Amino acid sequence: MEEKKKEERSFELRSEKVRSIVGQIPSSLVRYGITAIGAVLLCIVAVAYLLPYKQVYSGTAVIHEIGGEQKAASTEINVLLKFGEKRPNVLIEGASIEFQSAVEVAKGNILSLSMERDTLGRQEALCRVPLRPMKKMEHREVDFLLTIHSKNLLAHFFSGFLGK
Repeated sequence: MEEKKKEERSFELRSEKVRSIVGQIPSSLVRYGITAIGAVLLCIVAVAYLLPYKQVYSGTAVIHEIGGEQKAASTEINVLLKFGEKRPNVLIEGASIEFQSAVEVAKGNILSLSMERDTLGRQEALCRVPLRPMKKMEHREVDFLLTIHSKNLLAHFFSGFLGK
């Protein structure tokens, strides 16, 4: 047992050159480590570029009189939208909107959205929606989901990061 300890002690690093060689990180390890980190970052950026960024707004919509031809498949109607916690701060055209009631769900598109609000905080929107499901929601207050598809996640991140 004492001989074993003596062998271990004789292995002590004595010269400065040996200490510097043993204390260095191998260059291949550094090279492969930087390559691995770069590959992971590149994958994250690629995924962020490919993921679409969409904003979803919800609230209640008041649907008044629905006019239009009975033979038409879709119609343009004016609805009053009251957004919940957040509201869009840009003019929205072509965004998809989904009206949901206990009876029916109707999907349509927003043609224009007024930025002015009335005294109850509602905004007027012109929408193109299918006629048949909307007739069941006439003169009612229903829930809505407004979905805006814009850019990709990477562009949204950099626009928020750079303040644009």
